[in-house]
Amino acid sequence: MKISLSVWKHGGTKRLKLLFLFTVVPALLLSQPQNRFHRFAWLSDTHVSPTTSGAKDLTAAVLDINARDSIDFVLVSGDITDLNVDSSLARAKHILDRLQAPYYIIPGNHDTKWTDCGNYNFKKFWGNDKFIFNWAGFTFIGMHQGPVLRMADGHFAPEDLHWLDSLLQTLPPERPLIMVNHYPTDQSVDNFEAYLNILKGHNVKLFLNGHGHRNRKDFVQGVPQIMDRSSLHKRDRTGGYNLVRLRGDSLFFSERLSGLKTKAPWAVVALHRDFRPFRFPGFTWPEDSVNSQYPDCKPVWQFDTGHLMLSAPLVRGRYVFIADAGGMVRSLDLNNGDVHWQVALGGAVYATPAESAGRLVVSSMDSCLYCLDSETGKLIWKVKTGRPVEAVPLIYDGKVFVGGSDHIFRCILLKDGSEIWRYSPVKGYVEDRPVLAEGKVIFGAWDKTLYALNGENGQLAWKWQGGRNHVLYSPAACWPVASGNKVFIAAPDRFLTALDIQKGDTLWRSDSFKVRESLGISEDGQRIYAKCMNDTVFAVNARAASFQPLWVRNFGYGYDFAPAMLTEKQGTVYLGTKNGMIISFEGKSGRLNWKHVIGHTLINTPAAVDSMRVVVGNMDGKVVLLKEE
Repeated sequence: MKISLSVWKHGGTKRLKLLFLFTVVPALLLSQPQNRFHRFAWLSDTHVSPTTSGAKDLTAAVLDINARDSIDFVLVSGDITDLNVDSSLARAKHILDRLQAPYYIIPGNHDTKWTDCGNYNFKKFWGNDKFIFNWAGFTFIGMHQGPVLRMADGHFAPEDLHWLDSLLQTLPPERPLIMVNHYPTDQSVDNFEAYLNILKGHNVKLFLNGHGHRNRKDFVQGVPQIMDRSSLHKRDRTGGYNLVRLRGDSLFFSERLSGLKTKAPWAVVALHRDFRPFRFPGFTWPEDSVNSQYPDCKPVWQFDTGHLMLSAPLVRGRYVFIADAGGMVRSLDLNNGDVHWQVALGGAVYATPAESAGRLVVSSMDSCLYCLDSETGKLIWKVKTGRPVEAVPLIYDGKVFVGGSDHIFRCILLKDGSEIWRYSPVKGYVEDRPVLAEGKVIFGAWDKTLYALNGENGQLAWKWQGGRNHVLYSPAACWPVASGNKVFIAAPDRFLTALDIQKGDTLWRSDSFKVRESLGISEDGQRIYAKCMNDTVFAVNARAASFQPLWVRNFGYGYDFAPAMLTEKQGTVYLGTKNGMIISFEGKSGRLNWKHVIGHTLINTPAAVDSMRVVVGNMDGKVVLLKEE
């Protein structure tokens, strides 16, 4: 089988697309001359944004690189923007395209997590979010680790690991490799061991990464790993980058201060050593023993999509609806996991679908909102918006309420997709699911704001902002919940907040427990559940006038910041963690029922079936029905 790989090579304003067939890649890679002076420039963490000095510092670095002699190419190892919204990525590309040498680029977590378009714009501008090229007898392979649209550890998407595995099978094992990522290859990437397993047996000479904003040398399984500084300046420190020179059998890394001087080499890596096989001791994950500690919880069936999945499963009647980053929407049989139907949409799906009256509404990164027949998957209607849609829709009383990345919040008729009203002064993109209470539609956006609109006509009722005046503290990832006259949110500022639904006034705020974006509510509306950033879950009295905890439990899941909501069914609450653990407990008392691990990556919001069964899905695209026996 032949698999094509598009590699984009950038130099000035020229862009050349090279088509590699895996069956001929080795010959192409070995064709470059070996007897010349070799040097490259390395940029990272440029953080271009209207609120940073990123554009100015990047421009200075580009001008300085262009003034250097014999720069073969430039590496750019992620975090191109501070927030990948509006024109920040386009501005960065405009600056980078001034480079006279070709450059090779991957996104970082700021480009993929805080974004109004997922990874769509990056691929549109540069053709791919991976690269492969040959230099001085070495093969450079660049891959990003997200995370895409979620506060989570770095993560190699399953389709990208498959791409790497397929590529390496076409290369001779002795081919010297230099791997380029944004995160270091360590526990900051939840499935880094899967990445290393693919590389095992290949001639990896060096790992290069950014993310840490400083020059650092360490090792991965005995293989050298180099971290690059940020191009940003700090206080009185000049912005800059690293110049890397190949001399003899070694790479010399020297920090270059833009427009000033090149410092003496701070790191040297000898490339003649053969590190195969990696000293790969195997990884122990203490959570794995949890499954044997709670044998009453067992998987009934498992379905693997083979793609990154950020959309939570949705259970309706006898079906489970799932969607993945490959754009595939499926209906599975709840009893056995068999595929009932599947439909490919025009773009990736990152948001949990909504279903009502036999109609499934799905947001897509192709800028469309789709309505499918729940029973057959047949398209009923499609609404085109101005930007990718990554927000979770809410269906109520025959209406669809959904935000967008085009700064518009819409109310659409479920029957035919016609627009009832729109609210357009939303300054940031929307990803959460709104809550409808007391006649108001309440949602957060990545503009520091929580909005409350009149559900009938879309007119603004009130807006609220927290105490931290930075967009990264926006109440935007948490799905708000409401009870009585209150709406509750948990934002990255680590406060749990209760607001008056009618006026938007703050009733109380508490940082007694460090919560972050993970909330839930009991079916009777009496309790609000919150997951803390270290081990602890607590419940508060939803009807009390002040912050009143009902119980606090240490569930021992460790450090966690994943924005998965807690769901209750028949008195049982389910939550998921960033490291693959699902926890079941009693809502009234907090008494633990069981824990179970289905992998080592983020669990999306669980879909409770009843007090004994729950459907969960993780970022690796694995969907599992768990049952307590």
